[in-house]
Amino acid sequence: MFCAISILAGSIVSAQESHVFHVSPKGNDNSPGTALRPWKTLEHAIKRVQDSHGDVRLIIEDGDYFLTATLELKDIVGRKVSIEAAPGQKPQVRGDRRLKGFSPLKDRAVLSQLQPQARTKVLVADLRASGIKDFGNPCSRENLFDLYWKGQRATLARYPDAGFLKSGKALGQTRVDDVTLKEGLFSYEEDRISSWAMEKDGWIYGYFRWDWSDQYEKIAGIEPDTKSVTLQEPWHYYGYKDGFRFYGINLLCELDSPGEYYVDRQKGKLYWYAPEGYSKEDEVTASCFNGDFMLSMTDCSDVEIKGLTFIGGRGNAVKLEKVERVSLLDVGICRFGGDALQIVSSKDVSVDGCRFETLGHSGIKSFGGDRKTLEKAGYSITNTVIKDFSLFKHTYEPAVFFSGCGLTIAHCDFSGSSSSAMRIDGSEALIEYNHFHDLVKESDDQGGLDMYFNYGYRGVVVRYNLWENILGGSLHGAAGVRFDDMISGQLVYGNIFNNVGALNFGAVQIHGGKDNVVDNNVFYKCNSAVSFSQWSEERWNSYLDSEGVHKQLYEDVDISSPLYTERYPDLRRDPRDGVNRNIVKNNLAIGCPVLFFRENGRNKLQNNSALFLGESAELKKPLEYYLDPEVLESFGLEPIPYKEIGPEGMKAFL
Repeated sequence: MFCAISILAGSIVSAQESHVFHVSPKGNDNSPGTALRPWKTLEHAIKRVQDSHGDVRLIIEDGDYFLTATLELKDIVGRKVSIEAAPGQKPQVRGDRRLKGFSPLKDRAVLSQLQPQARTKVLVADLRASGIKDFGNPCSRENLFDLYWKGQRATLARYPDAGFLKSGKALGQTRVDDVTLKEGLFSYEEDRISSWAMEKDGWIYGYFRWDWSDQYEKIAGIEPDTKSVTLQEPWHYYGYKDGFRFYGINLLCELDSPGEYYVDRQKGKLYWYAPEGYSKEDEVTASCFNGDFMLSMTDCSDVEIKGLTFIGGRGNAVKLEKVERVSLLDVGICRFGGDALQIVSSKDVSVDGCRFETLGHSGIKSFGGDRKTLEKAGYSITNTVIKDFSLFKHTYEPAVFFSGCGLTIAHCDFSGSSSSAMRIDGSEALIEYNHFHDLVKESDDQGGLDMYFNYGYRGVVVRYNLWENILGGSLHGAAGVRFDDMISGQLVYGNIFNNVGALNFGAVQIHGGKDNVVDNNVFYKCNSAVSFSQWSEERWNSYLDSEGVHKQLYEDVDISSPLYTERYPDLRRDPRDGVNRNIVKNNLAIGCPVLFFRENGRNKLQNNSALFLGESAELKKPLEYYLDPEVLESFGLEPIPYKEIGPEGMKAFL
């Protein structure tokens, strides 16, 4: 079972506390809430905290707390509140239910729909018998149903079991462009798809136009005679091209592999092909709680949440809105269909020593600060692990999304995603001492860290991070750090890139931007160190003249104001000068096929060293050899404090 990382942190509660309350699964809500006579439910305890006056500590004893409603705190100001696990204990706030009574499937009508090899393997459970009356949705974020065995997310019955099929021709009547058609109608070649015609609630998941834009779409009909599929509206925003990637999902007839499941929502039955090693004593759970959030905090200040673990909701776990000086310490969030944490219009929020994992969407979505005035939100994410996210929505659901001004991310570990780990839509972000690995495993045209299409984003510093095993992409590629479409003036310093970059992308990819600085980095066995997608001056100037970009630069903010030009001296120059000119200096590349890809002489290159494969016996040395300060100095690089990378208590380099 999931356990939160144990990291000690000081309490924000003052020494002059007004109240100390206790809650325990063995308690009683009619009790006074003392250590000897605690309350029983969190719903009751949180209401009492809300209604109290003065400072409050709510101490939560060990055990499982199954929620029936969102825990809400509102308008708590002028006092301090701490909601914390009892010392040495790990209480769990749960939105799932353990499934009971699995038995061999004997329903002949259902058995006849399965593949022959699966008929003796599939088990059935009555969801109502386990207290689940709302059977959720299979392929929609709203009320998303998920199944877990020993905490591992099970697979909704699909074909193929891994990877994708390729469609035939798009058959719509309305042309979107020279590649795509508007209507969701396409041909197929594989005969097996014809068997999906009898499915009651079949869907397909796919990348219908671009391999960075995925979607689930319901099957409206299948015509085996013409080998064509019609999809239910609304159709994909970008339309459909010939030969797009897809697979079928939520298909009873494809329940044929260990770990797969299917829910018959009319009967309230769950069919599950139990994996190897399953026994009746194992924990098999289904997400049940369908509130938007398990914990919601609005217009509050000086609140601390410490040592709790939130498990198994269909939506999101925690929302902080219009709060100030709020901390999440040693908090675990896992097995959610939506996001772990949302932070909106707040100030001075810290997330420290937390672990978020097995998430259908993002780890943290955060919005705050004021780019126009450069007032910082003061958001801090430290010593936190976020892994196995974007499991349902496979693109643009990163470990951390930030929009605004003023974010610090330090000593974290981000891994396990089909796409990016971080998206920064804003300014003044410090990203340091983090470990990014095993990312961009399915989508295309992405980076471990992504910034996109706003010349006014400034003050992002990416330093002393380790990037490893970022290799995906299907057409354009995958990068570690990707500055896309006019992103300019950012700093990438002292990073380590190990086995990063694919297809047309290097470890750092710059698309059309200028004045970015790539300095003092080590690239080890990467596709290339830095790749460029140069823009013509005509394209650059046309965007500067466009209404949308003008609004970004002179209405949303004013990059010509003294506030901006003093803080970011690059903006004193005419934005039309120096297109595609970036500064790349003092970098070391070892074992990369090329140092720079698509560099056409416009960038400022200085003291970049490359040891190519086969050129030197030194290439047999491990990465750590090149990180020795004396070795770095011999190539003109400053020391990189790689032993400090990652969360406290965990080392990126073992």
